[in-house]
Amino acid sequence: MIKIVYITENAEKLAKDVKSVFDYYFYDNEVFNIKDFEITGNETGFVFIMASGIVLRKYIPEIQNDKLKDPFVILMDESKKYVVSLLSNHIGGGNYFSDLIGNSLNLNVVKTTATDVNGKIGIDELSKSYFLENPSRKDIISINKKILSEKPDLTLPKAWKASKKLLNSYNVSFHDEFHVLVDDIVLKPKTVSLGLGSRRNIEKSKVYWAVKKALYLRDIPAWRIDAFSTVSVKKDEYGILKTAERFDKNLFIFGIDEINEIYLKYPLKKSEFVFKTIGTYGVCEPCAILGILKITREQDFDMKNLVLNKMKKDGVSVSIALQ
Repeated sequence: MIKIVYITENAEKLAKDVKSVFDYYFYDNEVFNIKDFEITGNETGFVFIMASGIVLRKYIPEIQNDKLKDPFVILMDESKKYVVSLLSNHIGGGNYFSDLIGNSLNLNVVKTTATDVNGKIGIDELSKSYFLENPSRKDIISINKKILSEKPDLTLPKAWKASKKLLNSYNVSFHDEFHVLVDDIVLKPKTVSLGLGSRRNIEKSKVYWAVKKALYLRDIPAWRIDAFSTVSVKKDEYGILKTAERFDKNLFIFGIDEINEIYLKYPLKKSEFVFKTIGTYGVCEPCAILGILKITREQDFDMKNLVLNKMKKDGVSVSIALQ
């Protein structure tokens, strides 16, 4: 959860505007008056709308623990001028969410990380934006220092694409392997799994554009999808089949019993209506998780990696899991 914290009435109005941005992008969030606010340790990020001194003296010491795992901390002024990312700017998403707020509410985004102010993509930002495993602290320091004065070598899988900013930061080449090389540092890609559900006889265009919206909401390029998944009762659904075909990705089919096991194991929201209709409590979320487990052959799934809970659009439901 992202917690948005305010003190004054003016700040409360801005907090509600920020909440509307996060709601649009389907990020779990809640607004708190500072009197009712506490840190539980389960937060993915914080937006503080108050004086910087309060945040730095009172909250940062409690939040800050591990550079690679800390939630992001964003500071805003109640006059609606600036958005400043203070902590966990790359891996935690501070810069990303600052841009999201700033672009949506027409505010000035202030970034202080050396790679960003010099128009470069550091290895930590690269791992975040391309959905790779996190680099080590040592590698972050060495590559990000090097990138400010020269271009490290970057080798991507052939099917991937390089942005203009990436080309400005690295000497980019491609290979037939399915991993990323930064100089001699190997970064393995995370698995990207989309779960799909739909009403009966859904049009293929509606499934396609629901998937496109889901990818947009999490800034995932289509070429990073590893597979789609759905429930056995939808195995002949034309719209779902044609969408998987259009993206040129595998479509996994999971049975009712397999999906029900996921509901027993993980705290997913349940729909009694769906259960009465097909015999399980939902489709897209458990199928996204099952897709991960099938591809990675792992036995367990970390719920924080369900990065998009059920998104509904035009009779289609989509969920995205990474691991």
